[in-house]
Amino acid sequence: MAPQATPTASLTPLQQGLLLSQQAYAQPPIAPTGLALTLVIIILVFTVLSTVVVALRIYVRAWMGKSAGTWGWEDTFITLGYGSFLSSAIFAIEACYYGLGSHDSKLNMLLMIRCAEYAMYSNVLYGFSMPFIKASVVFTLNRITTNKWHRWGLYAMLFVASIMSIIGILATLLYCHPVPAYWNPLLGTCGDFMIVVRIGYAWTAVGIVTDWTCAILPYFIVRNLQMSSRQKMIVMLVLGLGALASTATIVRAPYLKYYLATEDRLYWSGYITLWCLLESGIALIAACLPALRILVRKYIDSSKNRSGNKSNGYAAESGTG
Repeated sequence: MAPQATPTASLTPLQQGLLLSQQAYAQPPIAPTGLALTLVIIILVFTVLSTVVVALRIYVRAWMGKSAGTWGWEDTFITLGYGSFLSSAIFAIEACYYGLGSHDSKLNMLLMIRCAEYAMYSNVLYGFSMPFIKASVVFTLNRITTNKWHRWGLYAMLFVASIMSIIGILATLLYCHPVPAYWNPLLGTCGDFMIVVRIGYAWTAVGIVTDWTCAILPYFIVRNLQMSSRQKMIVMLVLGLGALASTATIVRAPYLKYYLATEDRLYWSGYITLWCLLESGIALIAACLPALRILVRKYIDSSKNRSGNKSNGYAAESGTG
């Protein structure tokens, strides 16, 4: 949220706010440095990684071998999650060019307004991405379990996580009336931001619980399946990688208090955005890995065949000689 501005005597607060908005949209961006530059680099890296992984997953599920034509709800949800993550990342990078991750001493009011707008868009889209990614994980696990309690437990977890996300998104969008007052307070009125922060803490707690549920449950699902111990271990590790996302959630939690800071709010908000996108980026990549096992196995088999053909060729040459 942008800091309060002081209206001039000749204009009403609303007129001053509209004028400020016009000036803000004419404000050129600044080159990100320090934390802002770090944010841009990390977000770009995870955007590229997630794009590659999701593209490979779509290829495997839609066109490759026995998996061709087996597109399921988990694939639809992961695609929606990727779209939300990518949109959130784009707005976060845009925010970095207007002050996200920068100290107040480097910014003016116009930059702060633009930054607060893009940062809010990024946060809302992040809120959409996580339920979609978790839904993909839930539907993936439900494909391999026949235990009704596991199924209902997963659906219950997804329901709670989705409701919490909806509450968080609505709290952000309804905090100010009209919504543009979120980044330009002269355009309207805003409520008590402490409510939004408390919802953020609750959202974080639910995220940690659901991430670890998705990480631990595969052990109970896979242990009774008809496959070798090695295969079970690989499947459990791949499905359990989502727990890494909870690390980002845990690290982000202490920074939520800086939403209430009166100085350098956009600087500290940079850390929150960083860990939000790391959480969704890691979760997105981890959710795609189970589908990529087929691609990895095909590559290994192909490598073995090439090695075998070379060995046979050398043996034939030796025998001929």
